[in-house]
Parts: sequence; structure tokens; C-alpha cells
Amino acid sequence: MMRSKTPRMNDMSIRPIYATDWPAIMAIQAQCYVELAPESLGVMQSKWRTSPTSCVVFERQGRVLAYALVHPWQRGDAPSLNTEISGQIDANCWYLHDMAISPNAQGMGIGKQLFTYVVNQAKALTVKGIGLVAVQGAQTYWQQQGFKADITSAKLTQSLDSYPDGACYLYLPLL
Repeated sequence: MMRSKTPRMNDMSIRPIYATDWPAIMAIQAQCYVELAPESLGVMQSKWRTSPTSCVVFERQGRVLAYALVHPWQRGDAPSLNTEISGQIDANCWYLHDMAISPNAQGMGIGKQLFTYVVNQAKALTVKGIGLVAVQGAQTYWQQQGFKADITSAKLTQSLDSYPDGACYLYLPLL
């Protein structure tokens, strides 16, 4: 009898980030972002420390294949790249700072599952919406998920200057 190559659902999970996940997260970040320098471990972990329950990994058979760093922030604003965040944040939405899937796991539907999880978590907590900065040509992908160009400000323009050319702020209203 031939066994199926399709992974069983109980072999996959989306869960909060553990301290032991950071080497895998940093490796995925380095593999995925070729148009910008990877952010430091301290910068990445600052997002996690700000909102540990909304920062998650996608795991299959004990291996981290993807992650999403999501934290409270202001609509129409984005933190500059390579900036640690800390303390109380005056927030009215969530900010999807980073979602990355290991190159050897792309095409498996992990991005859709991870994004759906984040949206469902936000809706359950009555978060008004999710903002993000699309990089490396991902604007079309995020627009297909329902994100739209949103209000801009001088502060946002200054933050976007830290991103590669072509980066743009998008917002997904949830309420």
C-alpha cells in the first residue's frame, strides 16, 4: 500500500513564538529578503516582546517553516526598518511587520493559512484593521488579500524612506 505524501493536519500547527524558534526565524528572514538587509535579532525580538500572543510561527513536524510578527500600532503609520520598539504603544490597529515563508516551503499554502490565522485572531479581539508595508513586489499579493493603499502622513513617508524603493503602506479594515 502506498502512503500519501500529503502531510496530516496534526503534523502542522500555528503557535506563538518560543525563545528557541529564533535561529529558524532569523534563517528564514535571511533567505526571504534579498532587497533589504535583514533586521537584527534584537529588532525582531522587540516586535515579539511587544505582543507575544500575536507573533506566531507555522510549524510542521517540529520544524519552523514560516513566521508572522504582528504587533499593535497606529493606522497610517509604520515603524522604520531596523528600529526596536518598546513600551506602551498608542495603537488603534495591528501592524503586520513581517510574514515570511521558508523558500523550501513555498507553494504549500502556508502563507494563506498563516494570514487567515492572524486575521481571525484580530477579529476575535475586535482589532479594527491591519496595516503593513509591502516590499519586494508583494503589493499585488497583499491587495489580493483585501489590503488597499491608505492615508499617508509625513511620519509615514519618513518611515518608508528606510525601506527599499517601491515599498508601500497598505491597510486592511476588519470592522
